Amino acid sequence: MDKKKKFLILAVVAAIIFYLCISFYIKSTRNVIEKIIDNGDLINILLTGRNVYKENTFNFYALVSINPANNNIGITFIPPDYRIMMNDSGSDSVKISDVDFYYFDRIRYTLSKDLQLNVPFYVKIYASDVIRTIDLIDGINIFSLDQAKCIARGKTGLNYLDGRKTCDYINCAEMDSIYLKYDRVLDVLLTLYYEREKRLTVLNEDYINEIIKNFRTNLLPQEVFSIIRLISGKGNVMSTLLPGGINAGFYTMDEINFKTYQQDFLVPLVAEGGAEIPAKIKILNATGVQGLARKMRNDLIRDGLTVTEFGTSTYGNFKNSVIICRQCDIFTANRTAELTGIDKIYFVTDTSQLTNILIIIGEDMVSETGK
Repeated sequence: MDKKKKFLILAVVAAIIFYLCISFYIKSTRNVIEKIIDNGDLINILLTGRNVYKENTFNFYALVSINPANNNIGITFIPPDYRIMMNDSGSDSVKISDVDFYYFDRIRYTLSKDLQLNVPFYVKIYASDVIRTIDLIDGINIFSLDQAKCIARGKTGLNYLDGRKTCDYINCAEMDSIYLKYDRVLDVLLTLYYEREKRLTVLNEDYINEIIKNFRTNLLPQEVFSIIRLISGKGNVMSTLLPGGINAGFYTMDEINFKTYQQDFLVPLVAEGGAEIPAKIKILNATGVQGLARKMRNDLIRDGLTVTEFGTSTYGNFKNSVIICRQCDIFTANRTAELTGIDKIYFVTDTSQLTNILIIIGEDMVSETGK
């Protein structure tokens, strides 16, 4: 081989090595999240989940949207029958739960068309990931009314859940309903979010790296850290089920559904300074002293809140009063806590309820409400 050919081969090899080094450097230092934050755009991440490991199809889908302008977080749960257009015309369609994730670009295309949102990121989570993460953060305390009999054995009040019990809590929904499972997922996410300041003080970079290292995602570690820093700030959390209906066996959206989604969900998500959902409160008296629920009802109405129902608790006597957030809205729960002086807030989501706040009066409020 003459010198000219050797030089040419060496030049090609050097060019390839240089290209790979540049590509690695760009990837290792890339942070698209920071660019999105600088632009003030929504950060949209498709969260997928499954109990049993299977590489490319999932049972659970949710779109997480983070507004960097006000730290609000919106969670849109997606029915498993949601139609994914496998071509641009929609003549070839598949349920999202049946789509091989190799076709993430088709999922992204459909969400963009229906919701007018860019969804460039995804995170795949399996039950083993949930178990490992919850165990790494030393478990979670979930308040039980009657939604977790399979875990709490009928016990009302706080129940400590390790990773395995957390998965059981999500999965033991009545009739195996995916929509009730969505409520349980919200209980876990809202509890973790509400306690984020306390947890972040003990979570160092190595700890967080250990948690995320097995997650399957197209987000880079530095981008995950940017998101963690963002959600550690003060903001509201809102949730909704993707509006739509069944058409030819698929869950689909139309223009009216999008306008509903835009007005009821996207507008509050991007509202300057955050958005607060009006409180609709139910009050239950869990003491032996009569008239406490009526007295608190009158006080809250004078403060401008709406009390739709009051009466006697069916959950037995409570020593301490609690506020139960029944629908996803931390701002309203905090405001109710300020007005009532009740400092214990828990999350037991039930999106079928007309009320979004449940107050259970305990013995600690007897002297206060009796004044």
